[in-house]
Amino acid sequence: MIFSHQYLNICLKYAVLLFIALLVGCNHVKKTAVSTSVIFIKNIDIVDVLSGEVVTNQDVVVKNDVIYFIGKSFSESIPEHSTIIVGTGKYLCPGLWDMHFHLCWDNDNDTLLFPLLLANGITGIRDMGGDLTIMRNFKREVQDVEIAGPEIFGAGPIIDGNPPVHFDFSLPVDNHTNMNMLLDSLKNNGADFFKTYSLIQEAQLKDIAVYGSKNNMHFAGHLSEYIEPETSISLGQRSVEHLNRLDEIWQTNTSRIDSLANLMVAKKTALCPTLITYQLKTKVRDTTIVNNGYTKYIPTSLMTEWKATWAKRLQRHSKLDDWQELEKTFIGQRELVKTLHQKGVMILAGSDFAGMPYVYPAISLHQELRLLVDAGLSNYEALKTATVNPAIYMNRQQNYGSVSVGKYADLLVLEKNPLENIDHLKLINRVIVKGKIVVHNN
Repeated sequence: MIFSHQYLNICLKYAVLLFIALLVGCNHVKKTAVSTSVIFIKNIDIVDVLSGEVVTNQDVVVKNDVIYFIGKSFSESIPEHSTIIVGTGKYLCPGLWDMHFHLCWDNDNDTLLFPLLLANGITGIRDMGGDLTIMRNFKREVQDVEIAGPEIFGAGPIIDGNPPVHFDFSLPVDNHTNMNMLLDSLKNNGADFFKTYSLIQEAQLKDIAVYGSKNNMHFAGHLSEYIEPETSISLGQRSVEHLNRLDEIWQTNTSRIDSLANLMVAKKTALCPTLITYQLKTKVRDTTIVNNGYTKYIPTSLMTEWKATWAKRLQRHSKLDDWQELEKTFIGQRELVKTLHQKGVMILAGSDFAGMPYVYPAISLHQELRLLVDAGLSNYEALKTATVNPAIYMNRQQNYGSVSVGKYADLLVLEKNPLENIDHLKLINRVIVKGKIVVHNN
């Protein structure tokens, strides 16, 4: 994971559990969404992510922050100052979730990134490692409508072995760590789940699993180098991030992958493959990875790290054979994702912004969805990875994931049908978050 060097000392305060202290909040520029109590969407086609079908010519009424009505005609009177959207020829889709994102590491990421995320239809993110104080502030801003932004489901600092892989936003743990005290602190300070990392030992992972089962908390993250994947999944790891460990097994023992897939299905363990991070590794010589139009969304310190990391990678892979091997590896990784998907493993779409160089915020989720289709998922199956699958994974399907009465009105009005082409998710007419129009492109 890549973060700014200015945070290298943060883990020290966490290691002694002083990270609980509140930091002084920053003043933010307030951005008020277009507010209305009722939105009436007339004659729109609904993309039903639960069935994979399009329900045509529907009226949809949004009242306050939820979907109030869906049907052929609405018999109640519409308040005088309601917003009316003519949906003829357009499609209504649930908002998207980026299930592997790093947002809560800089106090300014709300004003910098919230508008960009919403403009790309991302109404929710799972934050996979950051600062709990920043996360609480961001959540409060969105809740209090101080600034229009996505729903955040986050872990806070990463729990890793001692020493950890990365010192920024990591809590190093070992046999001397009071795990209950540490986990209590994370839970009490707003962590929605626990993020575990590559060097954690089995004893500490068992402590996390036991604590989680008692406190209705789950853990997710990397498969540890010190623990067999079967053990981690059996202990209750809810999602496997990236393809680390799995792609090594895939290259040498496909029957073990079959067994792991069956175990993941049985334990309801999802996979967030972040294929975009592996594709980028094949582009080590490609100068087009630099997106000048999006440089303004990358803090200077992060861009500096990107350039340094990329220079080292280019130095390591300087020969034609190296480049060909990277391409071959990526083809195998796509096949692995296809295999796990076909065997019933739930796939979650995630980009790993701020964890991998040149993964640009927001647009990278659309790139990930395209890669999932290229790997063998249908357009419908790929769409589920960013809508209904995240809702099921987070046990929030009563509020999110589909266009259904009673759920939060986190909605995209699209110009074309994403079930025909996943890239149609980019053709956004409007974005509605909790019943407020936050993006209006036409």
